[in-house]
Amino acid sequence: MPTSLLPIDLDAALSPGVAPEPDLPPLIFGAPGSFASGVMRDRHPALIDHIRAAHPYGPTQLAALDRLQDEAVGAPMQPLDAAPDSAAWAAWGANYFGKPWSQAPFLWAESYFYRRLLDAVDFFTQGPWYWIDLFAHLKTAELRDPTLEPELAALEHILDLPPQKRTEVLLLASLWGNRADLGFRIGVEAAVGNHQDAAGLIADDTAPVLSLLHTGPQPIAVIADNAGRELLADLILIDHLLDQHGGTTIELHVKPAPYYVSDATTADVTACLRRLADTPGASAAIAGHLRAAMQDGRLALRTHWFYCAPFSFHRAPADLTQMWEPAALVLLKGDLNYRRLVGDCGWAPTAPFQEAAGYYPAPVVALRTLKSEVVVGIDAKTVQDLEDHDPAWRTNGSRGTVQFLARRM
Repeated sequence: MPTSLLPIDLDAALSPGVAPEPDLPPLIFGAPGSFASGVMRDRHPALIDHIRAAHPYGPTQLAALDRLQDEAVGAPMQPLDAAPDSAAWAAWGANYFGKPWSQAPFLWAESYFYRRLLDAVDFFTQGPWYWIDLFAHLKTAELRDPTLEPELAALEHILDLPPQKRTEVLLLASLWGNRADLGFRIGVEAAVGNHQDAAGLIADDTAPVLSLLHTGPQPIAVIADNAGRELLADLILIDHLLDQHGGTTIELHVKPAPYYVSDATTADVTACLRRLADTPGASAAIAGHLRAAMQDGRLALRTHWFYCAPFSFHRAPADLTQMWEPAALVLLKGDLNYRRLVGDCGWAPTAPFQEAAGYYPAPVVALRTLKSEVVVGIDAKTVQDLEDHDPAWRTNGSRGTVQFLARRM
């Protein structure tokens, strides 16, 4: 009997959510010449080929992958087969099923592609492939990368910094963590006085974030993005935030199932804790601190089915927004969460961050490396300079943002 990633309350799934979605045209999956069309045309077929080659799937799974491959590059989008969450997806996709994938909104189509990918490999079906993470080999390889050893060893120097400077360094390490060629290097360089990567920040609200984080004990939420190096950086930052104020509590939100290749799940948190514990010195000590914090409730893991839903956070149901609301600060990680925060639509890059994210029900800071087209809150001169000298600045991962909003009134 298939099982869903988490029980979905159909009424909640179809509710309008916390705020109206932006009155702007959504980005479309197959828009000619767009970043999204490249994902549809190149990235998804390549990913299916990689998944086929990486796992010893049998004829049933291979045939399902072939069908998804053919469908995603030309045939009409099909609904899910029988599954506990098929009613929700049937309602969500009523306007798209039977039509080409290229006509669906980018965020919707991407999310549905990954849901269908899990179905194709029997992730939710009782049997030999039940709940086997089809992306685990990629996450494991990143944690086994030998270049992690000197980067983790450099923590000894970072932890010698004054508390506020250490917060800044670890905050930036968390932001840049999903740049696989950097890992913790932003933190290492900051510790020795090299700030060359600060030039990559095109919106920088670090100062008010640091001020808030140093006001005393408070509840904090971290909405994780990627596993591997990025999650290691997140966990190290979390340890520091728990340590600097004894009464601080943190909730770490992860995906309920494998999603977007590298998105973090509970299994990835445990894998990262083991990786830290296996490295002598500061890393092992941090792993011990975090385990103790989880045991006494200062650090808690959270998840929700909506984290794998095909919508922006405007559509978040009440039980999820109730998790966010008590936080003195929500650290929202990564590119996908940014798209979901502001809405994956035709924002002008100079539109105010307040206008795009002001609905969010808690103070929020978006720590994001740009890997897709949507961005707001960038001043006009910066936008013009970037367009003149780096036309791919929105998608090539070389730019980042620290964008902060205090609690809405």
